[in-house]
Amino acid sequence: MSDQHDFPTLPRSRLTREEIVDYLIEQRRRGYDVFQDPQYRHVLILGLDDAHRIKFIVGAESGCQLQGEVYGTHFAIANVANMTELRGAVDSIARKAIGERWSSAVTRTRLTENRPATNFASIANLIGSSAIEAVFDPYLENISLTSILDILSFGAGSVADRVRVLSTSKTSAGQVPRLTKVGFDAWLTQLGINGEIRLMGASEHRRFLLLSGGQSLLLGPSLNAIHKNEAVRLEPDTEDRAFFDAVWANATPLR
Repeated sequence: MSDQHDFPTLPRSRLTREEIVDYLIEQRRRGYDVFQDPQYRHVLILGLDDAHRIKFIVGAESGCQLQGEVYGTHFAIANVANMTELRGAVDSIARKAIGERWSSAVTRTRLTENRPATNFASIANLIGSSAIEAVFDPYLENISLTSILDILSFGAGSVADRVRVLSTSKTSAGQVPRLTKVGFDAWLTQLGINGEIRLMGASEHRRFLLLSGGQSLLLGPSLNAIHKNEAVRLEPDTEDRAFFDAVWANATPLR
């Protein structure tokens, strides 16, 4: 029997201290106490109540270890490598500690045609404090870029500097193209960031956003028409980021 296997390489952590801090700021806004450990800068503390807390032990390479404590005694440990895992682990530890008093973070939502403002707010809630690092939408139009601004205006994070955007000639071709380099550059200028847009093959139909912290936001509808009865959900970006990078490498710049 051969010892050779085509197993994927275990992905390295995509969590940074800044992303963990942003997550804890979210929890502070929800009414929970957040502390810096008095001895160790790499240890942050989320207070659930007077007896229970979760320590966030931030490592440069290993992501983050979560330690649930009650009166200083450990009752749970979890190692996480991306924001989706972190949110899930915190929810699990917190529910074990304080039960229904902990409200789990939302990881999915359903959009509806007759509630456009709620749709923007729901997507913004999923993005949270994360930055949009990449956009994959075969039907992207100039107006889709303004939809991203509308989503961010409902309290979401930001668009990352050097954002990467992938679309197709489905909207960039024709006598009056609906996606143009001028429109994309104007969007970047308004945000005060750099970025690049490329065109891929026309056979793709998936739509998703890659977020900081190792997350992928899967979109049912296209960004040019998000107000439909479709689902949106967060997942780890392990597969989607590798897929995006592979398509990006073979895509051509929009001229």
